[in-house]
Amino acid sequence: MSLDENIKELEKIANKLEDANLSMEEGVALYEKGAEIAKACYDELNKVKGKVNIIEKDLEKYKEENFDWE
Repeated sequence: MSLDENIKELEKIANKLEDANLSMEEGVALYEKGAEIAKACYDELNKVKGKVNIIEKDLEKYKEENFDWE
């Protein structure tokens, strides 16, 4: 699932967890599912962060090589 889909699923789970009629077993199962989805979100965000860092370093190197006029 995409990051957006995972976030929507987490919102659904959070809404279900707010239900006062939820059994303890159902609540624990939803919480566990939510934790797994959250881990997937963090993994995806870390991948994106890594890509952004690589792009920033590449851009900085390019700027240093091409615009160091001193």
